[in-house]
Amino acid sequence: MTFRFSPRPNRASEIAWRPWGDKAFQEAQVADKPVLLAISAVWCHWCHVMDETSYSDPEVIRLINERYVPVRVDNDERPDVNRRYNMGGWPTTAFLTPDGEIVHGGTYVPPDAMRSNLAQVADLWSSQRSELAQRLAELREKENEARAPKTGDLSFQIIDQVGSLVRGQYDPQFGGFGREPKFPQPRLLRFLLDEHRRFGYPEIATMLHRTLGAMAGGGMYDHVEGGFFRYSTTRQWEIPHYEKMLEDNAELLAIYAEAHRSFPSAGYDRVVRDVIRWMDATLWQPDKTLWAGSQDADEHYYTLDSADERAKHDAPFVDRTAYTGWNALAASAYWAAWSALGDEVFETRAHEAMGAIARRLFDAQTKALHHFDAVDGAKVVDLLADVATALAASLDAYETGLHPGALGGAIAMAITLRDRLEDRAGGGFFDAPEGRREPGRLGRRERPIEENALAAEGLLRLAALTGESEWRELALRALRSFVGEYRQWGQFAASFANAVARALAEPLVVTVVGAADDPLATALWRRARASTDPAGSLHRLVPERRDDRDNPTDAELLRKLGFPADRVAAYVCIGTVCSAPIADEAALGRALDEAARRHTHPD
Repeated sequence: MTFRFSPRPNRASEIAWRPWGDKAFQEAQVADKPVLLAISAVWCHWCHVMDETSYSDPEVIRLINERYVPVRVDNDERPDVNRRYNMGGWPTTAFLTPDGEIVHGGTYVPPDAMRSNLAQVADLWSSQRSELAQRLAELREKENEARAPKTGDLSFQIIDQVGSLVRGQYDPQFGGFGREPKFPQPRLLRFLLDEHRRFGYPEIATMLHRTLGAMAGGGMYDHVEGGFFRYSTTRQWEIPHYEKMLEDNAELLAIYAEAHRSFPSAGYDRVVRDVIRWMDATLWQPDKTLWAGSQDADEHYYTLDSADERAKHDAPFVDRTAYTGWNALAASAYWAAWSALGDEVFETRAHEAMGAIARRLFDAQTKALHHFDAVDGAKVVDLLADVATALAASLDAYETGLHPGALGGAIAMAITLRDRLEDRAGGGFFDAPEGRREPGRLGRRERPIEENALAAEGLLRLAALTGESEWRELALRALRSFVGEYRQWGQFAASFANAVARALAEPLVVTVVGAADDPLATALWRRARASTDPAGSLHRLVPERRDDRDNPTDAELLRKLGFPADRVAAYVCIGTVCSAPIADEAALGRALDEAARRHTHPD
C-alpha cells in the first residue's frame, strides 16, 4: 500500500507504517506491543505538520519502530475507521491495545509530548496490563449499552425540538451556528430551507439569508478561483482553514441552488455558477468523468489577491481519488443547479458522473458499491454513506425526467440497504456490512444518525414513486429507532428532523404524461419541476419510451399507476388520492399551490 505524507520535506516514511487490517493487529498480538494508530488526510494541514515535526523526530521514529506496531489510515479512504477512533480532529493520534481498544489519544502531538506519550503508554502496557484490560472491558460494556437503539413514535415534537435547538445555536450577528470555529453545516441549512418551504416563517428566511450571505461574502469563500474552504477559524467567517473538499462544496452548491429557487432575487445564482467554475476547473477529471476528492490547504497561495498572482505559483495539490459518496453528492448538486438555472451543461455533467459510478465503482456481479477507485486492491464496499447518497442521486436523476432507468438504480441501492445494512433487531442501518474481517472496534458496527436520516429520506421518496410500501416501512423503522436518542446528537439531528418531517407529511407525487416533444407535456413538466414542496416527488412518463434493451419502461409504470397512456395530462396525488387529469399549466399551478397549503402543524 502507498502511504501519503506531507508534500513538504519530512521523515515520516522512516516509520514502518502498516495498513489497517488483521495482519497489523495480529503482528501486535504476537509481538506483544501496543498499536499506534495515525489517522491522517491528504488535505489536512496539521497532519502535514505532524509528519514534518513529530514523525520526523529521530527519537520518536526510534520509539515507534521499536515499541509499537504503527498503523496509518487515510480518513477519506476509511471513514469507518475514523468514525470509531477519531480523537477530536485530524490528525488523530491513538494508542491502542493489540485487540484495538483505545488506551490514550489526542490530535496533533508535538515532538516533546509525543516522546513522553510513547514511553508512558509502552511502559503502562508492560507493567499494568491486567488493570488496563479490566478498565477497558468496563468501558466497552457501557458503550455497548449506549449504542442499543432506543425506539419511539415519530411526532412533530421532534421537529420542534430540533428547530428550537437550531435557533438557540444561531449567531444573529454574523450568521451561522455556534461561535468559533464555525462550520458551514449544509445539512442544518437544508433543514431550515425545508422548514421555510413548509411553513414560510420569516425568521427562518432571515437566518438563511444572513448565513448564506456571510459565508459567500467572507473569508471562507475563495473570491478568486471559487469554491468554499472547509471552515472558518473565526466567528466572523474571516480566517478559514484553507483546504477545499468535494463533499463540502457539493452540499453547499446544492443549498445555494435550492435557495435560489426559493429566493430568486437574492443573488445566490452567482454563487452557484462560481462554485461550479471551481469544481469544473480543479476537481473534474475528464478521463474518469468523476470529481477528485479535495484540494490541499496552502495559506500563501490562497491569500494572493488575483488570478494573475496565483498563476505564478503552483496550485495546491489535488487528491485525484474519486470517492463514490462525494461524487453522488456532487451529481445531486449539479442537478439542483440545473433545476435552478436551466444550464444543460450541469445536467450532462451529473449524468456523466453517475454513469461513471455505475461503470467504475459498482460491481455488477456482486452488487457491491465500492467506496473509492482504489488502485492498490483495497476493497471497501457498501458503506452506508455511499449507498444513501447514491440512492438520493439516482432519484434526483430520475426526477429530471430524462433518465427513467435511474429508478432501477435507486431500487438497487434500497435493496443493499435492506439486505446488507439493516439492523434487523432494532431498526435503522449500520454504517458497514456484516461479515467483514476487520480488527478492533470495526467488529462493532455503528448506526450514524445523519446517514440513517439520508437513507430513510431516500426510501420515503422511493416508496412514493414506486408505490411499494416495503420501502416506507423500512424508512419508518429506521427513524423510529433514533427517537430515544436524537437529542444527544444536538444540531447533527437536523437531517433526522427533516426526514421525520417528510415521514409525517402525506407524500405529494406529480405525474406528467405525454410524448417527449409534446408542447403541453413540456409546459406541464416545467410547472411541476418548479414546485419546491419538501414532500414532493415527480414522474415524467413518456408512453413510447423504451430502455436500452428495447423494453417498455414508462408504459409499465403508467399501467401500475392507472393513468391512461393516450392522454397528455398531469396528475397531482396527495397520499392515495389523485386529481382528475389536468391539461392546463395554470390549473396545475393552482393544484400545486393548494397542495402546498395542506401543511398543518398541531398546536
